[in-house]
Amino acid sequence: MRDININNIQIQDLELFLTAAKYGSFTKAGEMMFLSQSWVSKRISFMERELGLQLFVRNNRKLTLTPAGRILALRLEAVTDHILDALQEAHSAQKGAAGYLRLGFLDWNANPYMKVLERFMEQNPRILVDVLFQQFSELKKNFMEGRTDMIFTVSYDVEDLPDTEYHVEALERIPLIAYMNRKNHLADRAQIRVEDLRPESMLMLDPNSCRGYTKYINGLFSSHHVSPLVYQYANSGREHLGNILLNRGILLASRNFLADTYPEDVAAVEVSDAVLYLTATWKKENCNPAVRMFLEACKERE
Repeated sequence: MRDININNIQIQDLELFLTAAKYGSFTKAGEMMFLSQSWVSKRISFMERELGLQLFVRNNRKLTLTPAGRILALRLEAVTDHILDALQEAHSAQKGAAGYLRLGFLDWNANPYMKVLERFMEQNPRILVDVLFQQFSELKKNFMEGRTDMIFTVSYDVEDLPDTEYHVEALERIPLIAYMNRKNHLADRAQIRVEDLRPESMLMLDPNSCRGYTKYINGLFSSHHVSPLVYQYANSGREHLGNILLNRGILLASRNFLADTYPEDVAAVEVSDAVLYLTATWKKENCNPAVRMFLEACKERE
């Protein structure tokens, strides 16, 4: 096999080749890239010599890709897109990125990424950030309909999203908490197990408000052979706050849900045999560079 020399080939040569392949014409490729037909022909011929490949069959009517040309065009499309995206992001970083970023957060009482967002906005004043704080059903609905670029929620809320269309990235592990009245006999423990909840009255979410939560909690009880005693269903955890304060049952939710609210009345006891993650989710087709920038800022959170 001959040595392949790519040292003298420019990124523009690759773009010229792909454009000529797309339109089947050196003339059209030149028009699209504001270059003369002769220059396009010259650079394509140079590229063929350097690579040792015949890329086009030339005739008076239309250019046709050779088998080698078809393979190269197919492979280069993705490569050149990545190169150009990388260069664009580098320029944006150098001059300060600009744009619009729409974020959705689950309506927790404690949001671990607010400080990150404040710092991100200070460092990128040309990026306009819009933030929504919503319950499960609203948060997911707005995201699916394209009203937000990225959402931050609990892992069980996005497990049903197809990985062919969505990126779901676990940012950090968060504990599952049993929220209960201070008078409950379990309230003084540092941790409990799912088995300890067998005789307790449970406060649950309506399956229609968050199917992921229902599937996760039911799966958790089922894996420990526990049939939960449900006192009441509600559309959100906040609607159960009165029941907790009246000692009518226990609500399972993430640590961020209530945090240290009502410390004198509500105990927050970690469930030791449960695993949850705080996740960031965005559509794969979303090319907004601010999405990746903010995600990286979240990963660097101390």
